[in-house]
Amino acid sequence: MTRIFRLNIFALIALTVLSCAGSKNAVQIPSWVIERPINPSFYIGIATASKIEYPFNAREVANENAINSMAREIRVVVSSESVLSTLQVNHWVEESFASQITSTVAEDLEGYTLMGTYESETEVWVYYRLSKADYARTLEERKRVALSRAYSHYVDAEKLKTEGAINTAVERYLMGLDAMSKYLAEENPYIGEDGVEFKLDRALLNGLSGIISNIEIGCDVSRIELGVEDHFKSSIKVDVSLDHHEVEGIPLTYRYSRGRVPISGTTSTSGDGKANILLSEFDHGILHSEVKVELDINGLLEILKPLSPLRSLVENLKATPFILPIDFIPPRIRVVGDEKISGRKIKNQILTPIVKSELVDNGVEVVEQSGEGVMTLYLEADCSVSGNSYGLFTSYLNAHLSLKNDDGELLNHMSIDHIKGVQQTAKRAGEESYRKTKEEISDDFMYEFVDSIYK
Repeated sequence: MTRIFRLNIFALIALTVLSCAGSKNAVQIPSWVIERPINPSFYIGIATASKIEYPFNAREVANENAINSMAREIRVVVSSESVLSTLQVNHWVEESFASQITSTVAEDLEGYTLMGTYESETEVWVYYRLSKADYARTLEERKRVALSRAYSHYVDAEKLKTEGAINTAVERYLMGLDAMSKYLAEENPYIGEDGVEFKLDRALLNGLSGIISNIEIGCDVSRIELGVEDHFKSSIKVDVSLDHHEVEGIPLTYRYSRGRVPISGTTSTSGDGKANILLSEFDHGILHSEVKVELDINGLLEILKPLSPLRSLVENLKATPFILPIDFIPPRIRVVGDEKISGRKIKNQILTPIVKSELVDNGVEVVEQSGEGVMTLYLEADCSVSGNSYGLFTSYLNAHLSLKNDDGELLNHMSIDHIKGVQQTAKRAGEESYRKTKEEISDDFMYEFVDSIYK
């Protein structure tokens, strides 16, 4: 019994020794895996990735997740709501822009340190940290470089503006704001070359909005009239100036109603500060319209990146638009009708009254007397009638409309041919052809006829 007891004691001692030896070779689980470290001087990123889910790149996934975790800790969400500028031009007040700015700043991280890794049979753990003091210095240096670049654009813009290169000056103001766009929600004092401190972002914005608000668009006429003699077409020349000096290369948009459909386009000023705009293709019957010319803000923004946060701000800057009224002189037409059946004039005209009515409905002034500027519409209609062995009569009507000016010059000619009528008498067959022709005139025929005058 004593011998057995001694053997058990020795076995227990051996197992204990083996156990201790094995524990020395095992990897200890780091404390940061079990409990996240707390250190107010550092940003910390700890993450894990499953070897089962990512059998080939678990370590890379863990690295990325740890860095993203650290970025989330230092990400700053800035939300500010402010009216940056209010402009007044000739008592025309427009809030240039009021914007809700929500920016998420997630800087490209650098200077972080890998503090440790740990692997089990199923997982990979990674631990990074970044000194808050070092990171603050990095941010400060980045901002210093950005503001320095912005200031360089500001100096160029101010110089270009005094030289009259307004379009290029606008670009430089925008480039300056774009260079410091990450810091527009912060205070941005800057000491210029003259040693005076000023707010750089405000100076850039004021320079840009000052140009836009003071741009003047004008024309050498205050109103235009369009009529038949110019085929309801015109070309206007607008001029763009700043401080009474013509400005070239300024992008413009224009818009006017042609009647049923509006038309818009873009143009830009040439070397003399002027731009031509063609007005045409108006619908008949229109009496008044207007052309509106504005500074093309989107044209100015072409130098900015598509997702630049400045776009939503600058798009709301406003310049005073130029509006030019357009009046239309309705065509004046005298209608002369000659309606026949088998070469003989009919007693009561059928087509002439409906032609006059359709002309009025389509914006034409119908007059009874000829005169200066009065066009004459000659309507000639005749139908041939023949009988057949069945006691029926067939009529075919041909009508011609010829429009001439007061000098007798032919302006337009349209025809309606072979309108068939079948009745029991020759007179009724001819009347049937006239009735069908009347319906065709009331449909689209006169609309197309008048429309051709405007085109």
